[in-house]
Parts: sequence; C-alpha cells; structure tokens
Amino acid sequence: MNDKTLKPRLKASGIHLSLSALAFFIVLYFIVFLWFPNPHFSTNGGWQGVRIMLFVDIVLGPLLTLIIFNSGKSIKAILFDLTVIGIIQISAFIWGLSAVYSQRPLAISFWEGRFYPILMEDLEAADVKPEQLKKLSHQSPAILHSRKPETGGENTGVVIFGKLYTPLEEHIDELFEASVSNSLTTDDKFQIDKTRWLEKAGMNEEELAFVPFRGRYGKSILILNRKGELLDSITVK
Repeated sequence: MNDKTLKPRLKASGIHLSLSALAFFIVLYFIVFLWFPNPHFSTNGGWQGVRIMLFVDIVLGPLLTLIIFNSGKSIKAILFDLTVIGIIQISAFIWGLSAVYSQRPLAISFWEGRFYPILMEDLEAADVKPEQLKKLSHQSPAILHSRKPETGGENTGVVIFGKLYTPLEEHIDELFEASVSNSLTTDDKFQIDKTRWLEKAGMNEEELAFVPFRGRYGKSILILNRKGELLDSITVK
C-alpha cells in the first residue's frame, strides 16, 4: 500500500465508517433501552451484544474497504468490490443482530428467593408465545413468580420447563421475605450503594425489597416496591 493509494483508501473507509456508525448507534439504542434495559445490560448480555455489533458493523466493513478499495481500478471493478464488501457486512450484521435479539430477556422470574432471566430462546424452545407472559405482568420485561405446579393440574399461569409462572403481585409477602436489605451476607459496598440510592430516591427502606438477581454474565440486587414493580438495581460482585 503506497502513499498514492493510501489517501483514497482512507477516504473510502472513512465514508464507510460514517455510514456504519449511523447504523450502529440505531442498533445501540434498541440494545440499551429496549432489548436489554436495566439491569440486563450489565448482567445479562447487553454489553456482549454491543461488542458483537461493534465488530460486525464498525470494524468489519470499513476495514475490508480499507484493504480492498483501489481507486486505480475501473468503475465496474470498484462497484464489484464494494458490492462484495456490502454483502459480507450485511450478512454479518444480520447474523449479529439475530444473535443479540434471540438472547434478549423477555421476563425475569422470582424462584426460591432469587430472580432469574427468561430469554427469547427459552420461550421458543418451550413453544410459549411472549404474549402469554405479557398477560401476567404489565411491566416490560415481564416480572413473574415461578414455582413447581401442584399435583392435579393448574391453569392460572404459564408452564415453562416444569415451572408454573404467575403474576408477582400475588406473592408480595414472599418477595419481601427474600429481601437482603438487612442480611449480614451483603457486603459493605452494597450497603453504601443502598444508602445512597435511598437518599437520592427519598424513600424508606421498609417500603422496598432488595432481591438478588443472577444473570448470565453478572449479578445485581433488584429494588422493588410493594406492588412488585422494578424501580432500579444495584450491581454486586
């Protein structure tokens, strides 16, 4: 790569980078605010999804343009090269977007004192429609209670892989019993973060439940009110 070809290559790659950045920031909005809202971005795959899209959108396409583009070629040859690069990048973009989308959490379930995520791929494997969970919770992602179904059959909720999911609002007492706000097992950092959060929110600790959440890539403490509504979360190690 000599000086005569470097400048055109950098210019073409820069234009490609600008267009790719626009698409990336649109996807970033969906990942951060719609597909992986708090607490899922840091604990349940949102950041991993951003890194996938960053590579396939920001790095792959512009890098290929920088390597392959040659202004000395004919217009036909240049268009062919750009078409091949576009096909490669779009294919990788669709793959990455599909992978991130299928991993997004559609609900979290309260099970034996902790919250766990329910992913899109979990529902597909169990042949359960997302609309079935939405009927059990007004929040998004849905927040549910789960337990083993009693013998004799039950039809008041949704069964997924042997667990019965019902509205969390029907189990508020159990939720607050699982609160770790006064537990000796919580570390000092959590206690400090909790105190700061309460001061900022202007709320009393007795009004809230602080319940552990275990995601695929991290843990946090969810903060819920007595209606079972998720207010915020505190990341823990």
